[in-house]
Amino acid sequence: MTVSDERPGLADLGRDITSGDNAVPPATRPVPLAPPVGVDDLPRYLHALRRLADADDLAAAHSGCTLAIDVAGRHGSAAGLAMAYSQRSSVARRLGRLADAARDADASAELLAVSGTDPAGPAGSLVLSRRLAVLLDLGDVALADSLLTAAGLDGDLPDDPEFLLLRYVRGRLHTAAERPGEGLADLYKCGERLAVRRSDHPGVLPWRSAAASVLVGLGAREAAERLVAEEVTLTRRHGLASALGRALRIQGQVRPGTAGMAAAEEAIRVLRGTPRRFELATALVDHGALLNAARRRPQARRVLRDGLELAQECGSPALVARARALFAGRNHP
Repeated sequence: MTVSDERPGLADLGRDITSGDNAVPPATRPVPLAPPVGVDDLPRYLHALRRLADADDLAAAHSGCTLAIDVAGRHGSAAGLAMAYSQRSSVARRLGRLADAARDADASAELLAVSGTDPAGPAGSLVLSRRLAVLLDLGDVALADSLLTAAGLDGDLPDDPEFLLLRYVRGRLHTAAERPGEGLADLYKCGERLAVRRSDHPGVLPWRSAAASVLVGLGAREAAERLVAEEVTLTRRHGLASALGRALRIQGQVRPGTAGMAAAEEAIRVLRGTPRRFELATALVDHGALLNAARRRPQARRVLRDGLELAQECGSPALVARARALFAGRNHP
């Protein structure tokens, strides 16, 4: 389906919904890819942009997504716009620009609905996955849950690789909604399907650390330690700094005592050298919680002050609330 200029609400989405007066444009750089020659070339171009984003070249990926939105908008392609906005939402989320990510994710869902694309198919699954991931970072678990149910994707999922990301995000959502059994089932299934495809690496999906977070909450600390230690080893050997930083952050939560504190501190050092601002904010707040628990209050307050400031910049109400509670000396999950 195409989008005509007679539909101004949708046509405007092809311009730029995040260019308002209060928007601060992210750092940009030239896109090291051949531009799309038309709307039919968008799938190739968006796939290449996804690879750039997965390599943490987020500034270039964001610029490329904006170009893709322009191309799809000029051709009046609702489906093309939906996928371009969805991809840019994913990049903005990784950059820690959660308000922009949420706007793009909402636009993508709206466009997908008018495009005639099957919302329960591979493209619909990808759009929903990215939207749910943004909502989890914002802390809006209830809305994420309702969207999953409304899409009819809260039950059995196909084993096709196109649904792996949704299974992973759904596992995280189950965990956030206090359904640890369902969360673990989805996360372990991710590991199983990745092993079958011979692509089981944290750079693809960090299911081990996500599962470790669930296990430690259930009191299965030894199993959690084994999983997250394996992820740290894999990312040290062949992985991005951001993937290592995330694994170390979770290891800091799983390991007791000085070993956990050391992992948390290394996570912050590693993540400072990456573009993943929300991941760094989370690592700072997690470290502050550990320092609180160790009764190192002056140091905890310094770390939490930095974490709170960055969480506010990223726009996560949930992380802001957690940082404030910890700063005040209150325990907060």
